[in-house]
Amino acid sequence: MRVLAVTGRLAQDLVRASARGADVLVLDVAVAAFITPQMLATAAPQGYDLILVPGAITADFREAEKALGAKIRLGPKHAADLGFVLHHLDEIELSRTVPACVLLEKRMRLGALALADELEKGATAAMQIKGIKVGGISRMKVLSEVADATRLESEQLAERIRYYEEQGADMIDLGLPPDACAVDAAQAVRVAKGVTKLPVSVDTVRSDLILAGLNAGADMILSLNGQNLEVVGEAVAAAKIPAVVIPGPGEASLEENLRSAEALGIQVIADPVLDPPLQG
Repeated sequence: MRVLAVTGRLAQDLVRASARGADVLVLDVAVAAFITPQMLATAAPQGYDLILVPGAITADFREAEKALGAKIRLGPKHAADLGFVLHHLDEIELSRTVPACVLLEKRMRLGALALADELEKGATAAMQIKGIKVGGISRMKVLSEVADATRLESEQLAERIRYYEEQGADMIDLGLPPDACAVDAAQAVRVAKGVTKLPVSVDTVRSDLILAGLNAGADMILSLNGQNLEVVGEAVAAAKIPAVVIPGPGEASLEENLRSAEALGIQVIADPVLDPPLQG
């Protein structure tokens, strides 16, 4: 089947790169979405079984179809997706009114996820937390926080964690409120560990809650600073789990706290939170 992809001047390089296996016709219009049936009919391309016009076009090309003797269908909205559409031409019936990328949306999503998984398998990382790669050239990870985790009933906490995991979270973070007690913190970690196989972190600067989380099996600690490092630093190092290091308290800088944590043998993750605009 001979296929022609029609585009404008601005997108022609991207279309040529994407449209392998098809010819490309560049019409005298800057933006491809402004192509009209009259422009295409005037160009009079011959010898094609299928002509793909940009998916953002809403014009009716049926008269142009009759004049050219070829099917004219909507391609994808974005030129970068043209190669994917061409690869699957034999599997779908393209439309005059629905962009090809919409018809192939599910396949495109599954294909993108499969490619992401393949790239992740080959990616190098700065560290791994329960098999989850972190840093390096691995993809960005989603750490989903359950705020005020100790204020939730066990089943509420479990339900929230399941929801986050279903939505694609890579790690679960248990935010511990200032009024939490060590017993409740440990229980929250145990509930989380019983619900998911994802890494579970505890998020607090209180030393007693950090220790409670460690003893309950937390996989990562948020957040170590210059003050709690003096109390829990050796325990975190002995547990051989990573910890997020933050600035403070007071004038203690992130760099100072990182050096202190590394000196104890802690596997560190820096938290370089930027100051608000005009504040730093």
